[in-house]
Amino acid sequence: MIQKIRTRAIHALLALLLTAGVLMPLLAVMDRSFLKPEVLFLSAGLIVLFECLSLHKIAALTGGILAAAGAAVWGFTAGGARCVSDVTIAISLRIRGIDTALPVVSGSAVIIVTVLITLLCCFACLKKAPYVFPLLICFAVTVLIWLTDRTELIPWMIPAFVSLLTILLTSGFPETSHMRVLPWSAAIMVLAYFLAGNGTAVLPLKNKADELRQTVLDHMFFTEARDVFSLYTVGLSPQGPNQLGGKPEPTDDPVMTVYTPKTAYLRGTVYDAYDGHGWQNTAGGKRYLWQSERMEKERIRLFDQDLPPDDGQNTFMKESAVSVRMLGESTSTLFVPQRIRQFVPGGNMVPYFSNSSELFITRNLQADDSYSVSAVLITSDEPNLENLIRICGLHAENSEPMPDLYYQLPSHLGPSLYQKALSITQDADTPFAKAAAIRDYLTATCEYTTDVDPHPENQDFVTAFVMNTRKGYCTYFASAMTVLCRMNGLPARYVEGYLARPDEKGEAHVTGMDAHAWTEVYFDGFGWLTFDATPGRAKPDTGNEQPETILINEKTENDPENKPNEDQPEPTPTPTPTPTPTPPPATGDTETDKPSDPPEATPSPSPEPSPSPPPENNHHPDGEQSGNPPATDQGTEGFPEADGFPWYLIPAAIILLLMIRIMMTSPSVRARHSRSDKKAANIWIQELYDLLNAENLIRNKGETILAYTDRIDQTGSFSTTLRPAGEAISVMYYSRNAARQDNTALIRDTAIMLRSEISKPGKIRYWLRRIFLLVRKREWNRL
Repeated sequence: MIQKIRTRAIHALLALLLTAGVLMPLLAVMDRSFLKPEVLFLSAGLIVLFECLSLHKIAALTGGILAAAGAAVWGFTAGGARCVSDVTIAISLRIRGIDTALPVVSGSAVIIVTVLITLLCCFACLKKAPYVFPLLICFAVTVLIWLTDRTELIPWMIPAFVSLLTILLTSGFPETSHMRVLPWSAAIMVLAYFLAGNGTAVLPLKNKADELRQTVLDHMFFTEARDVFSLYTVGLSPQGPNQLGGKPEPTDDPVMTVYTPKTAYLRGTVYDAYDGHGWQNTAGGKRYLWQSERMEKERIRLFDQDLPPDDGQNTFMKESAVSVRMLGESTSTLFVPQRIRQFVPGGNMVPYFSNSSELFITRNLQADDSYSVSAVLITSDEPNLENLIRICGLHAENSEPMPDLYYQLPSHLGPSLYQKALSITQDADTPFAKAAAIRDYLTATCEYTTDVDPHPENQDFVTAFVMNTRKGYCTYFASAMTVLCRMNGLPARYVEGYLARPDEKGEAHVTGMDAHAWTEVYFDGFGWLTFDATPGRAKPDTGNEQPETILINEKTENDPENKPNEDQPEPTPTPTPTPTPTPPPATGDTETDKPSDPPEATPSPSPEPSPSPPPENNHHPDGEQSGNPPATDQGTEGFPEADGFPWYLIPAAIILLLMIRIMMTSPSVRARHSRSDKKAANIWIQELYDLLNAENLIRNKGETILAYTDRIDQTGSFSTTLRPAGEAISVMYYSRNAARQDNTALIRDTAIMLRSEISKPGKIRYWLRRIFLLVRKREWNRL
């Protein structure tokens, strides 16, 4: 009984070391507040209870049954199942980068994780359990610390490494005492850690480890908030990220060089929700790896890669090669056309796409970053495009309906704006004709200028522009185009990015002055199409023609500031003070701006689908921010960060473990520490059998030892004769006589001579077998 208690006490010590070294870093990774001293006391209590129940089989069986029954009662009658479900969901959200749910269930999470880890470590440290279990546990937690870049937690794992090293060194050697090895294991691990220093001597190794970690995170666990492009970042939203309007202050800083055969609208951020002041992206919360085969169908759908169908392809759908080289730092957004067919990232880029069809990478763009795409460069200005869209619509009866978010409008929009939207398209009989009519109306009747007054916060932005001022730049025209399309039942979205206009050599030098905004309208069977309502927009060109465009602060003949529109007189609206919003007429809307034009229609329109309230904020579900200043990465809370983790400690520890394992599995060392001549003889017999097995000379089932050795001698594989060793083994194995030292010496000498004669592949198999396979799995007398 005393010996059993002593055995259970050693097991309890190993289990406690493994639990402490695994549990504390794991809790710290989950949340800093989870680190409490009570956790170790709970683990210690569970381990003591486990060991007490393990003293007797009946007690262990009874304890297991009671524990299972208690867990069942707790789970089904005391809300335990729901508690476990809540903790599981909170942890899964934490893995995806959403850490707001875990503190809500912190108490339950700490207890559940502590109990599970403690029991797991107890079973992993059992004498009959393979050493691979504690090895996998330590490896999993180490990888978790590595992936989360919490290297300051490595010292907390030293107790677990001590327990693991002790189990490794004593695994398969019942003659070796755990307590004799444990102090040496502790000394080795502590000494190895402190000798490692700060790792500056092997900085290249650390850098490679960091690169590998970042690659794994980028391809599998990219959930961090990213910097998102918006016109606010380039000075085209001077009144703030949430308010359009105001006099812009763009710069002519170089952004990128684009090689394209024709003018390309390079999309940056796509917005879907309008709230009267600005645009937000509410659809881009999910992100998918571009190369993911599992998400291939979703990628094809979002980027219209299968539209129009093959029978609708024509010269409009010709693919063009577009390549981009960045000239300076930028956000993580990749600027690409809408209809991408192929994408080739450059360097160490890991591309992702969102469900709003944005394309981005896992880091911010740097100077000299480059990428290329094959895309269809098509806009609404292409001649005869309406016929193709009409034909595509005839074959789109079974197409999926567009999400409501591309129709939604805020409820405060007044009936006058709806009436204006319907009057613009009253003569149009197709969806494309309606969108084109809205584009042409805005281009013809509204003046392009950057000399605008700040927009009042209490007025709807689009209403003030269309019905009152009729002056503005690209964000004004794009916002109005998108809202008016939705009022006519056309799914539309607002896009911000850059306009790349190539010279005769097909090269476009894009600067901050080329930042632009436009609208995309969806047509059944055809997909999304770019509409640019800004006056002087880029006309379709073929290769070497210099397109006629107008951007911020660029003065041309088509600029309304320099030359009035000759086809239609310039309207001269007389703005009036904005009245306080009053309850709406029959439509239930409120009017925020007094129209400058006389009423044109008497019926109150009821656009489909009906407007819905705008979103309350502009934050993505995954932590991204659209239209806001670039988000900055925040440091991880927790333990103070180390100056530099000695990454070479990991390979050094592995090499050290292998050397110790080789030494501890040496037959000479084991035979010298054996407690009897019979055990020493068995160790050398095992060595002889391992060498033969490594050369694939395996003893057949039922084959006697002499027959086995004679068969090997007949093959002539070795210069050493195995017959004498076989006779000595037979005498020891089949008789009751004690092992004689001369027989043991004969077997030992035969094994040593045989080791020098085996082939190189045999030596590799021999060392792998000796280091990684337990003795009880390869005992020579099992047959």
